[in-house]
Amino acid sequence: MKRKLLGLLAVSTLAMTLPAIAEAAPGKVDRPVNLRSAPSASEGSVYRTLQPGTKLEVLDVSNTYWLKVKVADKTGYVSSSYVTVAKESTSSVGKKVASSSTVKSGTSANASSSSSVKPTTPPAIATVKPTPVASTSALTGSGVVTKNVNFRAEPITGSDVYRVLSAGEAFVAVELTNSAWLKITDSNGVSGYVSTGFVSYTLPGGSSSTDLPVVTPQPSAVAPSTPSPAPTTQAPASGNPISSAIADQVIEDALALQGITHYGFGKNDAPVLLDCSSFTRYVFGLQGISLPFGTAYQKDIGIAVEKDQWQKGDLLFFWDSVPGLIGHVGIYDGKGNLVHNSASKDGVAISPLNLKYWQDHYVSARRVLQ
Repeated sequence: MKRKLLGLLAVSTLAMTLPAIAEAAPGKVDRPVNLRSAPSASEGSVYRTLQPGTKLEVLDVSNTYWLKVKVADKTGYVSSSYVTVAKESTSSVGKKVASSSTVKSGTSANASSSSSVKPTTPPAIATVKPTPVASTSALTGSGVVTKNVNFRAEPITGSDVYRVLSAGEAFVAVELTNSAWLKITDSNGVSGYVSTGFVSYTLPGGSSSTDLPVVTPQPSAVAPSTPSPAPTTQAPASGNPISSAIADQVIEDALALQGITHYGFGKNDAPVLLDCSSFTRYVFGLQGISLPFGTAYQKDIGIAVEKDQWQKGDLLFFWDSVPGLIGHVGIYDGKGNLVHNSASKDGVAISPLNLKYWQDHYVSARRVLQ
């Protein structure tokens, strides 16, 4: 009897130290999102990509933008902008999720949710990220998305992505951070940043995207009496740090599909069954870059690139059975390899481009990150 009582006491103690199952709030994935090992887009690793409709349990709110979740038997982190949490949940996690979404929407309701914890101290979040004030419509800018674009937390590629804004979506233009980034507020009241190359806008005060100054080359300092010739070629996109960072993310997303994506000729059932061109279309689409379906169409997009000028993120095209007739496409990783959805490997593979097969079957390359 004494041994049985000790066993019951141990079980009771263990139950008190573990979090109750009821603490987890049910949720569902709205848009494709990476399940990561850490609450960061630049740290840790990607376990896999969760697809729309995937059910999960929200275990905790790491910060304003990240949720700790459990999917099947895997625990990791996802961006809160890609997940819907059941509103009827009354657990502590559910309350924290509601509080975090309030912070992102830029309201001041978070003051009341924090008062029970620190009644004598104002919530820190209110001083770090105050609510923007737009007193009159005359001081409010406007804009519309012209091409699908990532809506980011900071004006830098690689920062957290709230969601992808679709072409045609309207927003409030707040300010031009620099020539590459525009601060906006979306229809949900969330403030963030978008690349200026994907939107059309008018800022408070009347200036618009069409008013940006055109940068022209300065006259040569060596021979001031002779005008410098105008440049005849566009600088390669690789010189743009934004394009380079997007290329890194495209390759990261592609490699994250290893073991998830299988090859199917002519298939476009993302992300589980794709062919080579629907694979490139899918991973570039995750970064808001629209590619057509089919190598016959992808071979003509962007700008042509010579073989000795390949850059990370370029599309490389090859022939299969008929010399010169393009039948395969992949992504150059900047390290001498082709990242592609391979029929022979039945999935995502990394192939060294110095192999004789790829050397003999190469046709052309195109650059879409400009």
